[in-house]
Amino acid sequence: MATKMHDDEFQRDLMEDFFLDFQEAHQHCENALIDLEHDPANNTLLNDLFRSVHTIKGNLIYVGLRELSPLLQSVEDILDAIRNDQLAYDTFLSDVILMAMDTTHRMVLAKLEQQAPPLTESALNTLCQHISQTAAGDEPTRQQAIRAALGIMAPDTITSRDQKPKPLPASASKTLLAHADCLEILKQFSIEPNDDLLFFNKLSTPLEERSQYWKGRTARILQLSLAMNRHAGEPVEPAQLAGAVFMHDVAMAFLPLHVLHKTTPLNAEETSLLRSHTQQAFTLVSAMKDWEQASYIVLEHHEREDGKGYPAGLNGQHICPGAKILAIIDAFEARTHERAYSTNLKRPFVRAVLEINRCSGTHFDPNWVNVFNEVARTLQQ
Repeated sequence: MATKMHDDEFQRDLMEDFFLDFQEAHQHCENALIDLEHDPANNTLLNDLFRSVHTIKGNLIYVGLRELSPLLQSVEDILDAIRNDQLAYDTFLSDVILMAMDTTHRMVLAKLEQQAPPLTESALNTLCQHISQTAAGDEPTRQQAIRAALGIMAPDTITSRDQKPKPLPASASKTLLAHADCLEILKQFSIEPNDDLLFFNKLSTPLEERSQYWKGRTARILQLSLAMNRHAGEPVEPAQLAGAVFMHDVAMAFLPLHVLHKTTPLNAEETSLLRSHTQQAFTLVSAMKDWEQASYIVLEHHEREDGKGYPAGLNGQHICPGAKILAIIDAFEARTHERAYSTNLKRPFVRAVLEINRCSGTHFDPNWVNVFNEVARTLQQ
């Protein structure tokens, strides 16, 4: 009996030590993946990522979680193909690897807490096959395998013109509406739309039609911005924040389409043209009575916590709260929908959340990032 109790205690200590190491290694892998996306030719980062994945896989086997190791083996297959110049690292592979690590994390957590796993054994085997196929075969086969793998790990990334709206989880229903239009959102947050807000709202339709990448973005940004503000106790007057959301990018619609849709870095002239949209929108909104707060949210939503933003290079203490909210949600929207139109594949939700958190203290106010995390968590439950 004493021996059994000693063995049980040893196993608990072993699993606790493993999980602490696993959490640290998992975080290290997430950081390496994001760094690699910005520097895909960095072999030091790539090799470091491979070693971390290999170490996690070995530790899973050591503590008796061998059944989870095939998923990481399939990740190693991708990384080996990249290291051997058989594959080029891109955003699709980054998302597959990131979501494989996230799925491993969720499965380990479920195992330790004796909960049902997020994937059945059959689904896990199918997933491993899809991931391994991304490292072999022709390009159409690889793209199909990527789509299938992401469909299992992150269904929210798959978009389709025929896709039916997916209801939000019950935990979020008091905060966010699924696929709501802007007037519904205003009503939800107890904002009575006056003539000005109705006018701002009507402008959003032709503005979104200006670019295929903007469809639905106003409602998404409005909903999350107002949810963040409410979660924090509404330090920003909700109607003013709503007005700023409607108008913050109004001047972007007047930029040449070749600048709006350019995929290569902007030159100095194009950058200056793009950055002028905050001042131009500020001029329009500030000319209207009763919208002073909204006008400054519009003006400052590209300022940064570290003072390296535009147009004035303000640091955190001089940026208004509404602009801090809008900066985070604007960036989150850009990251989740950056390739949705061209590929019908959005970036994974968790990937965008990681990016926001990585920029806490530099681009974004850490306190508001914490609020964002709380709101985002309701969408992941």
